[in-house]
Amino acid sequence: MASNTNIQIAELDFSGIKNNLINYLKSQSVFKDYNFTGSALSVLLDVLAYNTQYNAYYLNMVGNEMFLDTALLRNSVVSHAKLLNYTPRSNVAPTAVINITASNVTTTSLSLPKFTTFMCQAINGVNYKFVTTENYNSNVVNGTATFNNVVLKEGTPVSYSFVVDSVTNPTYSFEIPDSRIDTSSLNVLVQTSASNNYSQVFTLGTNFLFLNSNSLVYFLNEGLNGNYVLSFGDGIIGKQLSDGNIIKISYISTNGTASLGANVFTLVDSISGFSNIIINPVLASSNGLDRETITSIKYTAPKAYASQGRAVTKDDYIVALQNNSLGIPFDAINVWGGEENNPPVYGQVFVSLKPAGSYNLTTTQKQKLITNVLKPISVMTVTPTIVDPDYTYLKIVSNVLYDPNKTTLSQSELQTLIQQVIYNYSINNLNTFNSTFSQSVLTTAITYSDPSIIANEISLQIQKKFNPNLTTPTTYTLNYGIPLKRGAIFSGIGSSPALQYLDTTNKSNIINGVYIEEIASFTGGIQTINITNPGFGYQTPPIVTILGDGSGATAQAILNSGTISAINVTNAGNNYTSAIVTITNAPGDTSGRLGYATPILEGQFGTLRSYYFNNQNVKTILNNNIGTIDYTNGIITLNNFNPYEIDNPLGQLTITANPTTMLISSKFNQIITVDPFDPTAISVNLTVKTT
Repeated sequence: MASNTNIQIAELDFSGIKNNLINYLKSQSVFKDYNFTGSALSVLLDVLAYNTQYNAYYLNMVGNEMFLDTALLRNSVVSHAKLLNYTPRSNVAPTAVINITASNVTTTSLSLPKFTTFMCQAINGVNYKFVTTENYNSNVVNGTATFNNVVLKEGTPVSYSFVVDSVTNPTYSFEIPDSRIDTSSLNVLVQTSASNNYSQVFTLGTNFLFLNSNSLVYFLNEGLNGNYVLSFGDGIIGKQLSDGNIIKISYISTNGTASLGANVFTLVDSISGFSNIIINPVLASSNGLDRETITSIKYTAPKAYASQGRAVTKDDYIVALQNNSLGIPFDAINVWGGEENNPPVYGQVFVSLKPAGSYNLTTTQKQKLITNVLKPISVMTVTPTIVDPDYTYLKIVSNVLYDPNKTTLSQSELQTLIQQVIYNYSINNLNTFNSTFSQSVLTTAITYSDPSIIANEISLQIQKKFNPNLTTPTTYTLNYGIPLKRGAIFSGIGSSPALQYLDTTNKSNIINGVYIEEIASFTGGIQTINITNPGFGYQTPPIVTILGDGSGATAQAILNSGTISAINVTNAGNNYTSAIVTITNAPGDTSGRLGYATPILEGQFGTLRSYYFNNQNVKTILNNNIGTIDYTNGIITLNNFNPYEIDNPLGQLTITANPTTMLISSKFNQIITVDPFDPTAISVNLTVKTT
């Protein structure tokens, strides 16, 4: 038995196992001087080592698959999730909205049937099929029928039927042979028999506390082969089926996210024989998802189990919304209590949702989520409220110094690469709730994107984008979520594109080319003094004089080798809305030259005004107080804002400001992102290093 101590059973790799076997044999007197490497026994040792390694690997994998955290195979993860009463999400069909106008209609009314087929424009070379999900009806007026807000879903309608037979299928389980099913579109009817057409609609059973022996429900789980499996009640929890019943199912088989962004549609055939059709897009294809990943199942299943069908904690709300039965998918969800608001709002829980592939939910979707998902599981005294995401867009300029001798990329290719790095940073780190923009992280990513990049720096602006009301004067509050930098003179905060206004003195005259700018107005003292030219030749500190509409401000210059190195404010003074700094030589010092400086005024608030250039190209003020700026809290307010038109096809106005820091975090319903549809959102300036 003593010789057995030469075997080390902790080895798992092939060579280690084989060497352990050789060491063991060498410890035996019979094989003490045996040449294991050059003999046929080496082959036998290889077989033993491989067999041991295979067994070790197999047992290790078996051990992994026994637990949700370590399982690697999808069927193992799904099986563990099933024990937690969690069903992984299927594909979700992207949804688009269109308006349809049919002309030359000879009937008094016109119907758009369910599953009418449309084809979208090619996306990555593929034209995807979209279908209506319900019937639409329209009265015909002067030969024209109009269908507004028609909902289309990407995919193909599919139907199957199963006959109940307790002998061959005693568990009443029926596999749906389609891995592309959108389970949120699943409809289940149970017909009494082949000779009796009476049918009942069965719905998905979720809350077991309210189910009894007569509940018309079905249950849905993902099977071990990846297809979903229908099952029915046992007569105690849910109505039990009878032999001869015919189960009829219908659903949409979809390609998931492949058709996101589709916005141009063509009717495949006709509507009740009329083919003179005009289709106008309302909402591009969005809200689509692919089948839930293994990683997502591992993360979500325990949280779904912990919530136990009630909403008490923030995670409970998040899980309930993620697994809603309405087929509305989300890219991000944030939940907070009303007591966290400023000022607090007690008795409410606030939810902000970013729909998959879109920006905001429709009013109908919000109402359905509150009524069908949140209220049934919320605490009685707590009112759930859905708040739209508040997007803050980043405008990034990257100035890059590079050595062209260290890269095979052309200048344009290097610019494209850096732009893609910035977009990837936005995708991976931003565009969700509770995210943070970090200049240092992005700068590092740009530096290491290509060996030719020597250094880079980033300048940043933040933007709010909205669609103003063009018919009624409206007040808008834009919360940037971060302190804003005061502009120098009349720069800093501005608008784009150009606006049109009706001339108040002549209503038939339209004023074009109107913009918004900042007027830095303050009521306070001098905060700091910036040196614009340090001068030279000063023998003694020069005299600094502050002139303006306030009083009491004083400052002192500091010299370093005859130049001004700093100007310290010794008394901030008060009531300044404008000021200038003059620098003069001290008495007896005639050699100092060219010192200049600019004061930075204290104050929290500023004013916005609108302006345009008249026919003589002279800047003309349209409104001297169109809004206000709260620099400290980062809030811009446009008061009774009433433009006539906006020079933008989407009717969208952008207000741009400068943040005081390059470290920007979001909270509550705020989302920081880079607009992928704005070609000016990212700019890259390349400078060649000279030797």
